[in-house]
Amino acid sequence: MEKYNKKPEYWERAKKILRNNDPVLSKIISATPNNQYLTINKKPFETLANAIIGQQISVMAAASILRKLNSKIPSISAKNINKLHHMTLKSCGLSKQKILYLKILSNMCTCKPTLFTDLKHLSNNDIICELTKLKGIGEWTAQMYLIFQLNRQDVVPMLDIGFINSFKKIYKINDIKSKKSEQILQSWKPYSTVAVWYIWRVIDPDVVQY
Repeated sequence: MEKYNKKPEYWERAKKILRNNDPVLSKIISATPNNQYLTINKKPFETLANAIIGQQISVMAAASILRKLNSKIPSISAKNINKLHHMTLKSCGLSKQKILYLKILSNMCTCKPTLFTDLKHLSNNDIICELTKLKGIGEWTAQMYLIFQLNRQDVVPMLDIGFINSFKKIYKINDIKSKKSEQILQSWKPYSTVAVWYIWRVIDPDVVQY
């Protein structure tokens, strides 16, 4: 995976504001090494493919599939996925549905080379709307693209189980849609992505990439 290792330009500013607005999150930020931050995948197809692979399975299971897949092809690209037989993809641990989703995505990228360039200039909601037109890409997958590919700074993946469980544990809240939860989430704006990234660190110190 090729990454931009440069820290997002808004990161330190966001940390300062989040520390001031949220004392609970402030402790998590202080406990996290300063050399850890959100890094961006340089390859848009790979980001979406990784997110599709990671749907509804553990981080460890997804990592295992990716290791096997990377042993079959030089890189995760539309061209390389198109070349692979579905039985080869199945041998990597991919389900029938996810194989279908990856094939649909790779075909779309081949037919419409400007797909990812066109998305760059859209709003978060419009990007989600466009991506979810593709079979196998739901709101969560589209939001992973916003975070890990486009570096959008104000994204809260409300369907992410890891985030939900960590949020409930940290803030001692049973319902993430409660009024108290809404107040906390509102206090993160316009740097919700940064807050989410730190909330993820509580349940998984290893920085996950898509």
